[in-house]
Amino acid sequence: MTLLSNRLQAVCQMVDENTRVADIGSDHAYLPVELIEQKTAQYALAGEVAVGPMSRSKEDVEKFGLSDQIDVRLGDGLAVIQKSDKIDTVVIAGMGGILITDILMRATDEQLSHVKTLILQPNIGEPLVRHWLVDNNFQIVDEDIIEEDHHVYEIIKATKVDKATPLVQAQYLMGPILMFKKSPTFVAKWEHKLNGYQKAVINMKQAKKIDQEKIDLMNQYIKYIEEIL
Repeated sequence: MTLLSNRLQAVCQMVDENTRVADIGSDHAYLPVELIEQKTAQYALAGEVAVGPMSRSKEDVEKFGLSDQIDVRLGDGLAVIQKSDKIDTVVIAGMGGILITDILMRATDEQLSHVKTLILQPNIGEPLVRHWLVDNNFQIVDEDIIEEDHHVYEIIKATKVDKATPLVQAQYLMGPILMFKKSPTFVAKWEHKLNGYQKAVINMKQAKKIDQEKIDLMNQYIKYIEEIL
């Protein structure tokens, strides 16, 4: 049984076996249902910030007869996690990078006490998410990139370490593991971005008021992309 989109399927594949997972902003609890059905997770928690989505998620969990292994809770971000849940893996997928980092920043030590792994899928703002991970001692261990419905999504998996190794600017921008894998989707994304940056620089140079700082930044991005591609 899979109700998952390609994007969520890719997220699902990053979850380790025998885990206790919290899916924040779960949307119908599709991911928790799949993880329990596939026997990847022992226990799953679906967190929703609004009553409507929570009710839908509850209905779906009951429909599959998984209420004893999946809890659906109403709460803001990681506030749905209790220490006794022993959650070791947190998934936050389908939000912007700013919102994802905000959710993580607001999490208490108690909510994160057992968390060893974060699997994050920002719709935009991936560099911001990578900066947060490294700054908070999570080492990026895997990344994936997929295209779905004309949008390209990046998925980042990170594990808690004593001291995360800092990345170089190009790695924050493009993803340390994605740069190494260099998949066709990755190449297509950055060829498209490169084209956009080059056009932007030409336009900015012709503007009445020249923003040299922005031009320099764009040129830096162009250099990174050309080197990697």
